Amino acid sequence: MKTYFKTLGKMFGRHATRLVSITLMLLVSIGFSAGIGMATDKIDDAIDGVYHAQNVSDLIVKSTREDGFTEEEAAALTARFQDGVLFGSSLEFQGSAMRSESEVTVPLLPAPVPVTTEIAFEGTGDGVTKAYFFDGTPEALAQNVPELSDVAPDAAETFEEDGVKVYPVYVERPTAQLKEYPLGTRLTATVTTVAVTPFGEQRQETRYRFRVVGILTEPLHLAVRKDVSLQFEEEGDPCELESVFYLFGSDLSPAPRGNDAYIALEGRDEQFAMSAKYKTFTESAKAEAEALVPDAAVLTLFENFSFASFHEYGEKIAGIGYVMTTVFLFVTVLVVLSTMTRLLEEERAQIACLMTLGYSPMRIISKYLLFALVGTLIGGAGAFAAGQGLAYIVYINFTWNFTLPPYPKHVSPLFFLLVAAAMLVATLFATFLAGFRMTRIRPAVLLRPKTPRPGKKVIFERIPFLWNRLSFKHKSTLRNVLRFKTRFLMTVVSVMCSTALVLAGLAVLDCCIFQEIGTAAMIGVAIIVLLFAALLNFVVVYTLTNINISERNRELATLMVLGYYDNEVTGYIYREVYLTSAIGIALGVPAGCLLCLFVFEVMGFGSIPGIGWYVWLVAPLLSLFFVFAVTVLLRRRIVRIHMNESLKAIE
Repeated sequence: MKTYFKTLGKMFGRHATRLVSITLMLLVSIGFSAGIGMATDKIDDAIDGVYHAQNVSDLIVKSTREDGFTEEEAAALTARFQDGVLFGSSLEFQGSAMRSESEVTVPLLPAPVPVTTEIAFEGTGDGVTKAYFFDGTPEALAQNVPELSDVAPDAAETFEEDGVKVYPVYVERPTAQLKEYPLGTRLTATVTTVAVTPFGEQRQETRYRFRVVGILTEPLHLAVRKDVSLQFEEEGDPCELESVFYLFGSDLSPAPRGNDAYIALEGRDEQFAMSAKYKTFTESAKAEAEALVPDAAVLTLFENFSFASFHEYGEKIAGIGYVMTTVFLFVTVLVVLSTMTRLLEEERAQIACLMTLGYSPMRIISKYLLFALVGTLIGGAGAFAAGQGLAYIVYINFTWNFTLPPYPKHVSPLFFLLVAAAMLVATLFATFLAGFRMTRIRPAVLLRPKTPRPGKKVIFERIPFLWNRLSFKHKSTLRNVLRFKTRFLMTVVSVMCSTALVLAGLAVLDCCIFQEIGTAAMIGVAIIVLLFAALLNFVVVYTLTNINISERNRELATLMVLGYYDNEVTGYIYREVYLTSAIGIALGVPAGCLLCLFVFEVMGFGSIPGIGWYVWLVAPLLSLFFVFAVTVLLRRRIVRIHMNESLKAIE
């Protein structure tokens, strides 16, 4: 066992660089996967937290009648949903004036009297304004409980100015979309009613004054941008709200029994908001409400812009994550498999010695399984921390679009555990197969150097017109690249996939910015995807190039002994790296195009023709830059190869 542990310790020291490479590969791929999965969970947890903490309504029944609900409709809703019903009113108007026409039945007159009502507002903007009317106070609201951020000391007091009653009004907090109304702001509305009767035109004008006494945030309006109107449209698209007001306990409600009914369903405590189960839960109740009040529109949270859009963003992030994670993990498994296979090839003599000393194949294989396990565990631990940080960054990105609750403290490690377990199983299984195949060979065979591959003509040698015009060094490069087909394919496929990831990340970013499809939050997510893809690309190229150098120490030392200069020795390796990487990058462009199709399909926006021309240029150039950076970083390792030690290897 002493000998065994000595060889174990020496293996970790001798192959420390490979251990670091495996760790980094797993950290990047698992960290990205875990971060995206955790971010989606955090978004869902945040939605559910707001839903329960602020008792958000499951249904909103909006009467389509001008005078709101009838007594029978209100009674039917109360009888069905009991204490879960809250009545209120709301109206929307666009610009600083609104006009409505109606007919009023007057006793003793044979026909209804046409009435025109015009309301002119002073102090509001030219956009869409929404006003809510409730009984009581904001603190007493049982549903959609608002968060009060600022309240005037005399908010509850009523008074008159110039003989006109001043109504207290609360306003939504200012955002990039909603206009700011500081406390004390005065607003005025003039209502002019004109009735055409047989006795002439009857005109009445009434002035109303309002004072902003409080600023609040209501959960139905969490969106910072693009919170939409339910009533007004421009060119088929809903208009965006500019102001949202709340009047409590006033006599100005547009409907005597209200035109809105907010419903909190029984059994909501067991629901997880916006889940598939919750959707089924609300849809059945929605059908009942529509049957009770035929002249009404019934809305669920899936029709609320704030909740629906935030939930949709979570689903888009999850979709991007699933597609990109698959490619990330494929590349990682491929590179880790290549790393461990080549490590075992370098340890042929060590394995043979252990076999002759009587160690069982499983004992020998377990040493390499431990090596892979340590790298996976360290990478996985770092990936969990990286995933947590990534999830936080993604979540905070959405402050551009929503007034978010505090970052949920609940940790959902399920996605991380699934990805980490899959990587662990794949890595250990690949290592076991490589070790099992190695221990099936007789020690005497393992002690001898691996028989070189027989010399064969490469495909270019069969084209004399091209081959005869190549210099010796270029002929040598082509022979070395094409003779070792497995190594060649491993490198090409790995670089191809990592280039495809970079291209897909750039394409998503391009769609979000220049096609104005995404929001600032989605732009942030696209940048994160691009950064992780670029980081994986760099680590892949670095790992494969580093392995290539490690395998060929003796060959490089021989060139040095023969008098090759440093630039000639490094060029011997660099030409092969550049050639295989260039092939991988060239194949990565069509592979990236295919990956973009999957990503766009999952996200629900974007198209291949819509991708900017620069994306197709920048992605390959970025990959080439990483290849160049890797060769610069590893130059020192090549020129500092110890010639004596390398040439003393077993012949």
